[in-house]
Amino acid sequence: MPDPFDQDVTISSGEKLSKERSAFRKTSERIFSFFLEDKKSGFLENLQMQLDRAEMDLSSAAYTSEVFFSGLIVGIVFAILALTAYLLKFHPPVVALALPTSIILVIGIGLYLPQMRSSSRGKKIDENLGSALAFISAMSNADVPINTIMVKLSSMNEYGEVSREASKIANRTELMGMDIFSAIEEVARKSPSVEWQKFLQGAVTASAAGARLKPYFVNKAMEYQNMLRVSLKKNSESVSVFAETYVTIGVAFPLFLIVILAVMSVIARNASGATISFLLVFSFLVLPVMIAAFVLVISSVNKEVNIS
Repeated sequence: MPDPFDQDVTISSGEKLSKERSAFRKTSERIFSFFLEDKKSGFLENLQMQLDRAEMDLSSAAYTSEVFFSGLIVGIVFAILALTAYLLKFHPPVVALALPTSIILVIGIGLYLPQMRSSSRGKKIDENLGSALAFISAMSNADVPINTIMVKLSSMNEYGEVSREASKIANRTELMGMDIFSAIEEVARKSPSVEWQKFLQGAVTASAAGARLKPYFVNKAMEYQNMLRVSLKKNSESVSVFAETYVTIGVAFPLFLIVILAVMSVIARNASGATISFLLVFSFLVLPVMIAAFVLVISSVNKEVNIS
């Protein structure tokens, strides 16, 4: 039988975590308040754009303060470790060297995190954009208004992040009473996907010019499908080139080298220690690193687009 107090414990734990987070944020802003003074900083404006695109509900000044405060805490921890190592007569150079490295690493990762999340969201939007544009084109062919299309698209979870973008437009029009094209323009400005931005801004431009949106939606859907085919063809060609290179360098060359060295050792009847060491290093170190490098290169080149 479930404990009736479990729900209260969960709620109180969430409230406690929220209060701790709020205290951390207020403390960081109080310590690094000088970041709040320069409201027109280009760095803060760019960071704010990345935070909005990553759907991180924070101001750039507050987020920067939190990142630097986290770096300060890490620095204090490593300073204590270095002092402890010195008092225990250990050699603290490694810990002392790790002190600035850890601070720079924490701050660097913290400031890069919004851009990484924004880029990830952009890729997820692009993965489902082809099928989403086909859906919009089909709805427009049935003479469905654009605001109704966005409401319907927001309820289609199979389109992933595109549905989330459409829900932002629908919320602005349905709940906030905003004009549909003003809502589209605002969402386009904060979207992490360049292709989705172009599509939405094109719809606003076409409407402002007095053009009909149905031909625009149909043409954009066909254009994106053609672009998708070309992109997939280029990626497949790149992957095939790297695959052939891998077969030559990563498979044939190591086999020939190992066989030649082994045969030469047998013919000479004197397998020197240097030859054996070279074979061991090449087989268990160089070859795995070479294979891992090819895997990373092929995975970076192989930009697949999922079609729902």
